[in-house]
Amino acid sequence: MRRTKAQLEMELAYNCVKDVKAAAEADAQIAQVYGGLCHKFPVMVRTCGLCQSLAFSVAKGGANKSGREKAHTLLVNHVGRVLNLQSASPSEVLEAIQGKEMVGYMLDTKAVLSCWIYFKRFGESVLGVSDASGEDGNT
Repeated sequence: MRRTKAQLEMELAYNCVKDVKAAAEADAQIAQVYGGLCHKFPVMVRTCGLCQSLAFSVAKGGANKSGREKAHTLLVNHVGRVLNLQSASPSEVLEAIQGKEMVGYMLDTKAVLSCWIYFKRFGESVLGVSDASGEDGNT
């Protein structure tokens, strides 16, 4: 059976958010921050651009640090999955976006924003994070 693009995006987002929920068992702050980022990331992309938004999370991220830093790293990894860069590290995802021509950059931005609606919804339903809680976007 053939599935629609929306179904594939929804499945990807659900699997990513499930991974966050599993990571949050060790540190509940991960779920709170990631859920907040899910709500604020599209606004950041529209305001600053995809590259600058990713650069913000790469700078804030870290694999073996606090829950806040892990949440930023997960976000960049999930953007990489949306753009079919699954094996890329956060810095490689950012470099791939930085190296795009204008049309490719615009298509990647559209793909991320299109898929991110599902991340927002699963952030609410799976992680239990509303748009008023979690990451404030300034830290």
